[in-house]
Amino acid sequence: MALILLTNDDGYDALGFQSLYKELSKEFDVFGVAPRFQQSGASHSLTLRRPIRVEKLREKLYTIDGTPTDCVLLAYHDLMDKEIDLIISGINHGANMGSDVFYSGTVAAALQGASLGIRSMAISLSAEEFSNFRNAVNYSRDLIKRVLAADIPSIVLNVNIPAGKIKGEKITKMGKRIYRDKVIRNSEEKNVMYSVIDGTLSYKLAADTDFKAVEEGYVSVTPLHLDLTDYEGMKALQDYLKKQV
Repeated sequence: MALILLTNDDGYDALGFQSLYKELSKEFDVFGVAPRFQQSGASHSLTLRRPIRVEKLREKLYTIDGTPTDCVLLAYHDLMDKEIDLIISGINHGANMGSDVFYSGTVAAALQGASLGIRSMAISLSAEEFSNFRNAVNYSRDLIKRVLAADIPSIVLNVNIPAGKIKGEKITKMGKRIYRDKVIRNSEEKNVMYSVIDGTLSYKLAADTDFKAVEEGYVSVTPLHLDLTDYEGMKALQDYLKKQV
């Protein structure tokens, strides 16, 4: 029986996490380690120089006072004593498409798994309300089975599931997220200010992207990797510097 580490960034009591944990436990050996509190937007941050509170809720289910990255590291290095077959992060309450992956705690947990050499998936539900995860859970269970059966030793997938009926799935690339950020200053007294970062999100529709697939009712499956090197830029820089010698 495959051993799955399940985590998220919405917190251990989030419906997406609880629904997937319950369903996967019917067929797999599931070990859950999730944040005690909401960690959306935590990205790949981890906790240093302070003890992390770890609470055992029941056998193979823990909550920690830390980030999604902390969850993976604590599970891998301390809480689990068997080899992990697959790390699942989700199901997240909200999409993680385009450059959202740089901010997402959900995706960060999967990337942390990849850095440990473990196949990993970040799963998110693109919806306006999060009271029913049935379709997302059923699809996730099927995809997890297929990934476990595939002869791909190293893979990290960013999966975004549309709300409602699922037409199918598409392998996609990251689309273009448009951020219209603003800062709202709530109050100011002497030299102390209290500000809120807010704004609106939109995106650019383009062929073969995660945004396009989800808008059309398809699950978007985007393979990611840890290497952020701009290889074209690297060559251009090398060519330029040679000319300066």
